[in-house]
Amino acid sequence: MKPYRQHIMSTVAHRAAWTIGLAGIIAGAAPARAQSTPAEAAESSGVEEIIVTAQRREEKLQNVPISVTAISGATMAKAGITGTLELAQAVPSVQLTNSGPQVVLYIRGVGNSSAGIGEEGANAIYVDGVYIGDQTSMDLDFNSIERVEVLKGPQGTLFGRNSSGGLIHVITREPGDEVKVKANIGYANYKTFKGQLYVASPITSNLSADIAFTGSDQNKGWGRNLATGKEFYKGWKYAVRSKFVWRPGDATKVTLSGDYRQMNNTLNTPFTLFRGSVGLFGFRYFGDYNINSSTPGYHRNKAWGTALTVEHEFDWATLTSLSSVRNVHAFSQLDSDYIPTPLVYVPIEYQQRYYQQEFRLSSATTTPLSWQLGLFYYHANAVLDHQTPQGLSVGGIGRGFDLNTSMKTESVAVFGEATYALTETTHLTGGLRYTHDKRSYRGRQVPFNQPVGSAFEKAFNIPLKTDSATFSKVTYRLAIRQELSDKVNVYASFNTGLKSGIYSLNAAPLTNPVLKPQTVQAFEVGLKSQLFDNMLRLNVAGFHYKIKNYQVRSASPALGAQAFLLNAAAVKVDGVEAEFEFVPVRELRIVGNATYLKSRFTSFPTNSAYIPNPAVCAPGANPPGRTTGALTGGNTLCIGSATGNRTPQSPRFAASLGATYTMQVGSQGEVIANVQINHTGKVFFESDNRLFQRDYNRINAALEYRPSPNWGIEVYGKNLTDRHAYVSATSGGTGDQGQLGAPRTYGVNVKFDF
Repeated sequence: MKPYRQHIMSTVAHRAAWTIGLAGIIAGAAPARAQSTPAEAAESSGVEEIIVTAQRREEKLQNVPISVTAISGATMAKAGITGTLELAQAVPSVQLTNSGPQVVLYIRGVGNSSAGIGEEGANAIYVDGVYIGDQTSMDLDFNSIERVEVLKGPQGTLFGRNSSGGLIHVITREPGDEVKVKANIGYANYKTFKGQLYVASPITSNLSADIAFTGSDQNKGWGRNLATGKEFYKGWKYAVRSKFVWRPGDATKVTLSGDYRQMNNTLNTPFTLFRGSVGLFGFRYFGDYNINSSTPGYHRNKAWGTALTVEHEFDWATLTSLSSVRNVHAFSQLDSDYIPTPLVYVPIEYQQRYYQQEFRLSSATTTPLSWQLGLFYYHANAVLDHQTPQGLSVGGIGRGFDLNTSMKTESVAVFGEATYALTETTHLTGGLRYTHDKRSYRGRQVPFNQPVGSAFEKAFNIPLKTDSATFSKVTYRLAIRQELSDKVNVYASFNTGLKSGIYSLNAAPLTNPVLKPQTVQAFEVGLKSQLFDNMLRLNVAGFHYKIKNYQVRSASPALGAQAFLLNAAAVKVDGVEAEFEFVPVRELRIVGNATYLKSRFTSFPTNSAYIPNPAVCAPGANPPGRTTGALTGGNTLCIGSATGNRTPQSPRFAASLGATYTMQVGSQGEVIANVQINHTGKVFFESDNRLFQRDYNRINAALEYRPSPNWGIEVYGKNLTDRHAYVSATSGGTGDQGQLGAPRTYGVNVKFDF
């Protein structure tokens, strides 16, 4: 075993041992108590009542005038949804994929194709109320999860920050007054080891704690690097999370949480030629999951954070304070020429620290008036320590330039929302949020190892430049909900959302001016119902969005085809979605979800597009150029219109259907069968609509046998038809590159539950 590999395995083993040891301390600190057998009472048929916090207070899902999909941790485990990147399997209106080491999140066609350093995304991810402000940290693994709530449509009042198309809120499990131990040990193809551990216990009469560990190590690659013969698409990761809950009195609750995560992989940084594309020097597609690089890409990431939440109940209101600090340190290496010749490869080192403070005051009573007031502060410092393109195309082997940039963010927001019962069945909601952002930029670029006075030395030398910009915006919400019966209600809402303006840290200093904020106006109508004596929950929504200053990734011939960020003029989105849960008998649960979406650029006259060589440009046209013969390699950059094109990552139709059947075996045993079928329609990856993935289906299935409530064994398979579908793709001067989703995987898990 190589020394580096020994170090990695030793590190993982050390962290696992530390976690299990701490878990033992937590469990051992609790008073000894007898094991209790789970209740044997028969469950009633029908859908369960779901409580959500979509309006920052606990409410029934069916009473919230927002389109929300809520999925419990147990349901996700049965469906094989192990992290945020798999949520689209249950929520088709969500497209959440990797773009390099960053994560790109689209909800109902609203998102941003760019995922550069320091960017926050057009849609937000929260964990226990804490905003995740870094796109490399959005790839979360699920363990100790109570539920996940997907809020669709702008959430510009109560959540606000960059939730212009919606958000994902992950709510973790909370320790209570009982000892709980859950563990999962698994092995899968590609020599993959997986493990999870969750321990929760009371420590004293008013203090409880838990700890959760999750980790995986994929030792065999999905493909190979043809230049070196080594396996590619593999890696390891682990994460630890802990939470302490203290109740010093009946009216006060204090929650302290912390987490640490580390990964090292080649899964998120492959630059492999897109099928049908020809790279420079005539290199062609290398086969699924294969690369051909002398300097293969990889990614290392460390992220950690802590949060303190204090809640105090007065007679008339509840005051909540949430404080959090998060840190990210990441290193990536990208080979962006797709060929074994070292034309250009790019090491990138990046770090970000951000702090969040929020105060909320919410009324104790909800009838006839409920209200909330809040103050939100956010400070972030994103630093691109080094981005150092080097190679033959930038001066020679060992030569290149070093880009150093940073962006500081100061954001303050005040908000309020109230709901008033006009009658016993009619409820009116209104909310306002004022947001003030300040972005401060610093950047410089220096050549290294370039001959003094050479053209490269002069071109790459950009002295320190600074700039700043401020943005202020009011977003608001109006909604009315009408109960037609105890089990059926309808609603209509008008919501506005905001994604802040931003600088591009990956571009040469200030060649790309600061982007204007992206704004959304959204109108939605919906129906929520529980029918047939609660056997069926059926929710339907229709929506229409207008988006201004849509932020997209582009390129400019004047800047040497350098990628930068651009405000497209306008986008419109129209759609309808429906979801249902059907429980005809207590043993069978069927869920379905479908979205029809029409998302398009209504005005985008100056879009960039790469045309495969040999190419001629047709400025202003759509498409802005054409290929004139047999492909010779690489692309030519042209500028033209994208008006009428579909926005990226917005399939016209997407749907999912899942079923879980539980069969009793003996007095305590059971067999649980689960199948999940997902359909994703045709997806375009860039605004020119040239690179796309055709519609495809994925099938996941699992079968679990539990001889007793305390343990079980599960066999599972994901992507059973082995569909190799692209999840992202980009074009550039050296060719087109794409990133494939996972191939067929299968394995076995042993589960323990005490």
